[in-house]
Amino acid sequence: MNGEYLALLGLAVAVGVGAALVPIFVNAEVWVVAMALKVDSPSFLTVLILVHVIVTTGGKAVVFQLAREGTRRIKMVEPRTPRTAVGSQVRRVNRSIARTRAFQALKRLNDWLIGLLDRPYAGGLTALFSSLTGIPPLAIVTLLAGASKQPLALFLIMVFIGRFTQFMAIAFVLYQVSWF
Repeated sequence: MNGEYLALLGLAVAVGVGAALVPIFVNAEVWVVAMALKVDSPSFLTVLILVHVIVTTGGKAVVFQLAREGTRRIKMVEPRTPRTAVGSQVRRVNRSIARTRAFQALKRLNDWLIGLLDRPYAGGLTALFSSLTGIPPLAIVTLLAGASKQPLALFLIMVFIGRFTQFMAIAFVLYQVSWF
């Protein structure tokens, strides 16, 4: 293995950890797109994606366990609405978007999937759908699944399958990985 391959593997691990722990700042999908455009070998791209998904799934396990342990210590606080002109404008725009049919349908789907997390095994569907599509966001599903009755093994299997499928689909579209 040459130095570039090792550097890309290290980057796959680093981005995997970042995407699992701080997904707001590190976007895994953007990394997959960048790698699909940079890497010349479909087999090495598959290895990079596999390493990335394994590390991301391990990071989600850490977040899941922290949520499971931390639910006993959380004190709920009601957030206050901002009282600025910008905040007022943002609330108006949010209300107008929330009235659209597409938003209402998406909200119903999101609420149904989040509701499944209360069931020990049906909640695996939420983890799978979230890791495939991002609806509801996987970061939120990870926290809620950890706080609920979800089995850790089922959650991790569903996240691994969903993320690997999603990333390979991205690679297939961009790079046309032949065996997908």
